[in-house]
Amino acid sequence: MNKIAIIGLGLIGGSLALSLRKAGFYVVGIARRGETVEKAKNSGAIDEGSCDIKDISDADFVFICTPISLIIPILKETTPYLKKGAIVSDVGSTKQEIVSQAEKLMPKGRYFVGGHPMTGKEKVKFEEAEDGLFKDKIWMLIKTSKTRTNAISRLENIILTTGAKILYLDPKKHDLVVAAISHMPLAVAVSLINTVESQTEKTLMLYCAASGFRDTTRIASGDPLLGVDMFMTNKKAVLRMIKAFKVSLATLEKLIKKEEIDAVKKELERAKTARDGSPS
Repeated sequence: MNKIAIIGLGLIGGSLALSLRKAGFYVVGIARRGETVEKAKNSGAIDEGSCDIKDISDADFVFICTPISLIIPILKETTPYLKKGAIVSDVGSTKQEIVSQAEKLMPKGRYFVGGHPMTGKEKVKFEEAEDGLFKDKIWMLIKTSKTRTNAISRLENIILTTGAKILYLDPKKHDLVVAAISHMPLAVAVSLINTVESQTEKTLMLYCAASGFRDTTRIASGDPLLGVDMFMTNKKAVLRMIKAFKVSLATLEKLIKKEEIDAVKKELERAKTARDGSPS
């Protein structure tokens, strides 16, 4: 039986632990706080747990499920304890910086494959974890010239047991894709809620807000530190998408000012067609 260590037992790490243990793997959970380890044990998410990174030493697979800014520092801590043949992956939502550093850090005979499951919630603590979080969701795996075919194949077999769908991307393309569909939407949601919050009638506006506004701004309720990590480690791609958004918004603004009704209707129709044709 493969032994799997999961470092970080928040929403993603906890959900991964629940899913993999349900699939029959032996799961070791590593967390900063003993309280979190106990919660994970009591809920059946892990077979054993610890606050000591050394306890990954006999794991065949190691998943680093921490905020982006902690992934490389934690990987540096783990490398002395990785068994020969161990495969390490992460769940960070940016990849170029992480993968380039991680591949340089890996000792001989140990392998790193960057990963990113496209799922989540605004709340990120273990209490929000669920074993079906990855079902039918895309899990991106990163291929580079240094990626070992056997390592990525073995990792894929583990991930498929969660019900996720695998998509292979290179680091640069991954970061542009998530900038468009994840990071830039956070920037827009933050800007929208802050725009309303700055208005004199903000209390009334927020009181009257219905599902449209709440759905559009939902992701602004997430952990601000996670947002900072995303923006700073994917700066170039995020700025590119924000620029494109501003151009689109400026176009709509211009058409509304000029009362070009047909042109406004075409913009709305173009958006509706694109949204209705989206697989998600």
